[in-house]
Amino acid sequence: MIHHTLSAALKSLLAGTTCRKCSLQLGLPVLVMLGGGLPQAAAQQLSKDSLALWQQPEAPKAGAGVRKKIEITQSLQLWNVYTFEALGEQAGERRNDLYIRRGRLGVKGELRQDLDFNISFAYDGIGRDKHTAGNGSPNPDDNKEFFLWEAFWMWRQSPLFNITAGYFRPQVGREHMTAAFKTASFEKSLSNFQPRAHAFARGTGRELGLNVGGLYQGQGWSLNYNLGAFDISSEKLVGTGSRWFPLLASRLAISLGDPELDTYGIGYTHSYYGKRRGITFALNSTYQGETERFKSNSFYGGDILANWGPWDITAEWDWLYRSSLLLQEPADVYPLQPAPTTDQVFTFKLAYNLPLKGSRILQAGAMYSSQQAQAWGETQGLNALTGATDQQVYDLGLNYLLNKDNLKLSLHYIWGQREDRSPGHHYSYLGSGFQYLF
Repeated sequence: MIHHTLSAALKSLLAGTTCRKCSLQLGLPVLVMLGGGLPQAAAQQLSKDSLALWQQPEAPKAGAGVRKKIEITQSLQLWNVYTFEALGEQAGERRNDLYIRRGRLGVKGELRQDLDFNISFAYDGIGRDKHTAGNGSPNPDDNKEFFLWEAFWMWRQSPLFNITAGYFRPQVGREHMTAAFKTASFEKSLSNFQPRAHAFARGTGRELGLNVGGLYQGQGWSLNYNLGAFDISSEKLVGTGSRWFPLLASRLAISLGDPELDTYGIGYTHSYYGKRRGITFALNSTYQGETERFKSNSFYGGDILANWGPWDITAEWDWLYRSSLLLQEPADVYPLQPAPTTDQVFTFKLAYNLPLKGSRILQAGAMYSSQQAQAWGETQGLNALTGATDQQVYDLGLNYLLNKDNLKLSLHYIWGQREDRSPGHHYSYLGSGFQYLF
C-alpha cells in the first residue's frame, strides 16, 4: 500500500512543478532511495514518466502570447598585411603585420514576436602595427578596448511601420549602412569613412536615436523608406552642447525586379551570390541645424545596387555640405561669419561570383573610391574647415566563399594616395584575410 502511495505522490510532484528538469533533479534521488522497496511495475512506470520528461522538455515562457529567443553572435576579420609603401615617416619601410582588423561579440533575439533586439561589442585592432598601411587603429598595448558597438530595439508593428530605438547607424548611404563583413572589397570605401566623420564624427557610425521605417512590396517592384532623428554628441560637431539641434536622417529606396529586402530591417549586403536579378536606386540626406561649430551641416547622396545573376555592382556619390562659423576680429564687435564648403565622395564596386562545387563561390572584386575636398586653407588638397582631403583608393582581389560571407578567405592588392600626407602621398599593400560570421 505504501508503495502505491509513494508512487502517486512522486508522480504528482513531477507533474505539478513548472520546471520539469528541476522536478527530475528532485525526484530522481527519491527514486534511488525508494527503488529497492518499490514494486518492479511501479518503478518501471516512474522510469518511463521520467524519460518522457527528458525527451519532451517545455520551452521557458514569459507569459501568454509572449516568446523569447536569444542568440549569441560573433564575427571576426583576421588580416595579414604586407606593406609595400606607407604614408608618413616610414613611407619606404616594408613590413608585415598580422592583426585582428575587426572583432564582434554580442546577443540578439526576440523579446516578443513583434519586438527584436541586437546588442554587440567590438574588439578591433588587436596586434596592429601603427605604421602598417592597412586600415584601422591599433588597440592599446594591453588590448583593453572592448567597447559597445551597437544596441538597438525594433518594434515591428507592420511591414510599413517599424520603430527602431537605441544606439545604431542612421539609415543613410549604402556603404555606411552595410557591414564590412558583407562587402566584396578588402576594406570599406571612402563612402563609409568620410560621411561618418562629416555627419556623426564617430568612427563606428552609430549614434543614439529613433528611426521609423517600412517596406512595401508590389508586383516586380518594392519601396523602402527610413526617417530618423539622432542626438549628436561629439564635441567636434556640437562643442559644449549649449546650442542643440538633432540630426535628421532620411532615405528612400526603390527596387525593380527581385526585391533587395524580403522583410524590413536595417542590415544590408552587397551580394546575393548570383540569386538576385534586380536593381535598387536610393536617395539619402541628413540635416543638422546650428550648433557652436557650424550654421548647418548636411550629407546628401544617391546610391545604386545592381545584382544581375553573377554580377554585383554598387555605386555611390555623396555631397558633404557644411556652413562653418568663422570668428572675426575683434570678436566682441563682429558676429560669427558662415563659410560654406562642399566635399564630394564617390565609390564604384564591381564583383563577379563564380559558383564552385559544394555551394562554394570564387568572387572576383574591384573597387575605386575617391574624395575631392573643397580647397580651404594653405594646404593643397585639404579643406581646413572640415578636415577632408583629396584622396583615392583602388582595390583588386579575390574572395573564396566557403559559406557565402559567413566563412571567407581573401587576397587583395590595395593602393592609393592622400594629398595631405608626405612624403610621396602614396601607399600600397597586399592583404590576405580570414573572416567568419556566426
